[in-house]
Amino acid sequence: MSDTENQTAPQPSAPENGVDAQDGNTQQQVPLNILHQYVKDLSFENPSTPRLQLAPGTQPTIDIRVDVTATALDEKVYEVELQMTFKASAKEQVIYLGELVYACVAQLGNVRQQDIEPLLLIETPRLLFPYARSIIGNATRDGGFQPLVLAPFDFVNLYRMRLESRAAKPTTSETGEA
Repeated sequence: MSDTENQTAPQPSAPENGVDAQDGNTQQQVPLNILHQYVKDLSFENPSTPRLQLAPGTQPTIDIRVDVTATALDEKVYEVELQMTFKASAKEQVIYLGELVYACVAQLGNVRQQDIEPLLLIETPRLLFPYARSIIGNATRDGGFQPLVLAPFDFVNLYRMRLESRAAKPTTSETGEA
């Protein structure tokens, strides 16, 4: 018999995955739990369709804008909103435009204070994005156009831009305002 066959791995003091193998009880909370998700606001306008049907063939320019906000509802419970505006235009004419606010109620587990904002503004919208993308695709298709299929979005970059913007703003003591 070799030495490795007789050795047992050291047992961790707490389970790594949060579940005790012996009794199946959860000992740790998950860091993020989506309790409810919903369409908070949806609008779609189709202002140029009659004129477009008479002169088709122009490739539209698509403009997408994305923002994320989080509002505390209770201790460790937040409403996170993924706001998306989308517009297609050609030859200075708006073909269609829309806005979607897709939101959720998110509950945080035991997380460090410095991890709260990234969880709410990066990870939560990553979970919401596929649903929002589907709603926008359906709205554009139902509006009489090819479905607008959005590429995956970089919420890390959006968060970094938010941090840079926050750092660039002068504080009230720097501007001399009270």
